[in-house]
Amino acid sequence: MIAAIRQRQPGAPLWRIVLWDFIQTLCYLGLVIFYRHRSYGVNNIPRTGPLLLVCNHQSFLDPPIVGAGCIRRQFVALARATLFDNKIAGFILRKLNTVPVTQGEADLGAMRRCIAELKKGQALLIFPEGARTMTGKVQPFETGTMLIIKRAKPMVMPVAIDGAFDIWKRGGKLKLRGRVGVMFGKPIPAEQIIDMGTGRGLAFLRDEVNKLRNDLSGKLDGR
Repeated sequence: MIAAIRQRQPGAPLWRIVLWDFIQTLCYLGLVIFYRHRSYGVNNIPRTGPLLLVCNHQSFLDPPIVGAGCIRRQFVALARATLFDNKIAGFILRKLNTVPVTQGEADLGAMRRCIAELKKGQALLIFPEGARTMTGKVQPFETGTMLIIKRAKPMVMPVAIDGAFDIWKRGGKLKLRGRVGVMFGKPIPAEQIIDMGTGRGLAFLRDEVNKLRNDLSGKLDGR
């Protein structure tokens, strides 16, 4: 039983795994109550092994939206370094094994940490657009994503969220009503993406995420 629990976040102390599950449950309840959160493709998520979750970025709500649906795994996530300046937010982010990253420059320390976490068998959530979208559409992916894939060689899972842009878009105010969801695609071996080359590989991943987002948007609109 304990061994199965530890598999959810390899190398992490048991208290951190339990804390992650507790906060995940709170996030799930809040998102269901306020935003009718739905998740699709959960059974596609491998229970073990290095896994890179590649997701579009609409809002500050994106990590909780993905986390609320990712019930088979816990993951390490990246967060803007300035968020750690707030004592309360910084404390919570550190306890959840979040990696601070400096936006607008090549943060090699964060990159090395991401690769190390994947090599430990962790799941890692990244937003390859690098920043929240200004339009709601999926923007081009930055090349750092391919570096992580080449160095760590994880399974790569396209993930899409939708609805968050309408609720809390960049520069806007948080709305307390709406609907959000997350869709998990099928894992792709790293070698398949590496063989495409950087440009084609990133374009392929972006297309996969965009297909999922369009499919998810239809499901949310039709419920």
